[in-house]
Amino acid sequence: MPSSNRDGAELCVLECLDALKDLKMQCHVVIPKKGPLVADLQARQISYQVIPYKVWIEPPIPVWQRLLFTLWNLVITYVTVFLVDRRKGDLIITNTVNICIGAFFAKLMGLPHIWYIHEFGYEDHGWRFHLGEKLSLWIMDHTSDLCLACSQAVARKYQASMDPSKIHYLYFPIEIDQPSDLVVLPDKEPFQLTCAIVGRLQEGKRQEDAISALGVLRDKGLSVQLWVVGGGDRVYTDFLKNLVQQNNLMKEVTFFGQVDNAIPYMQKADVVLICSRSEVFARVVVEAMRVGKPVIGSRAGGTVEQITDGFSGFLYELGNFKELATKIEYFLDHPEMVQKMGENARQWAMNSLTRDRYREDLARILEEI
Repeated sequence: MPSSNRDGAELCVLECLDALKDLKMQCHVVIPKKGPLVADLQARQISYQVIPYKVWIEPPIPVWQRLLFTLWNLVITYVTVFLVDRRKGDLIITNTVNICIGAFFAKLMGLPHIWYIHEFGYEDHGWRFHLGEKLSLWIMDHTSDLCLACSQAVARKYQASMDPSKIHYLYFPIEIDQPSDLVVLPDKEPFQLTCAIVGRLQEGKRQEDAISALGVLRDKGLSVQLWVVGGGDRVYTDFLKNLVQQNNLMKEVTFFGQVDNAIPYMQKADVVLICSRSEVFARVVVEAMRVGKPVIGSRAGGTVEQITDGFSGFLYELGNFKELATKIEYFLDHPEMVQKMGENARQWAMNSLTRDRYREDLARILEEI
């Protein structure tokens, strides 16, 4: 498991576990420490074990730390043999590119291993492998019987450096959590259109594009507001708030910070934006579509696989906030298309990303090994 949090990759793991259980497979999960995810595992009656492994890819750190973490992972791998062997596993799945001990453990035990990849690495997070990209991808290639990627874009990235015949893509059946408590949201009046951008506030998510686009629209005298939903990096958050101040957008832009469930914000908004530099397969896009909202996204990464331009939303060139403003303005000029494109998006998400289809595709792929 990537971690014991409940972020996008971890929620995808839960969906994978649900499918494996439907296929009558008994699952045992290894996590680096206790966290919010434990409650989800317990609710599913899935056994888990805490083993304090380290990541092998992260933002650049000194060489001595990289070597220390590598040594730690090798030691932990041997310890894991004694801790997990008694469970007589038949297959090891590493549900992230961030960690390596699952692959090393499978090699030691002579078990088949699948690497399930949810990340680009450098392109989306600026991460670097501790052992360098060339050697690390060679290790991934030679310690995996099969690699699953969460989108075609991710599959293409790794096919360039690994055996392409063993890499498949498989979209997750993203479900939405309905809020347990009533969420009080501000009134959309007097604005004609409300946009929401949901996600962690960090440079790679480029919420700045949305704010700059609002400035263009405001200068044209158009009535649009933006809801920024999510917490994150303090430096980038301060940068965004300063950008709002500089453009005198205090009335048009509202920051909500971190929320437990962003679905109510997307339900009440008219349009959802995703301005990320490189998403693998954005969960928020599918969530927005499932509640019937058109999505405007950057033409990058897996987002181009999710949005059909002009049908379920629009694509714009990454960083071109003026083009983004034009796409938003389209919905002001054609308000009937908010509902029409939103329904197109909902139908695509409901019909293409189902649990049944995911389970069948996963079963077919697993048969290979």
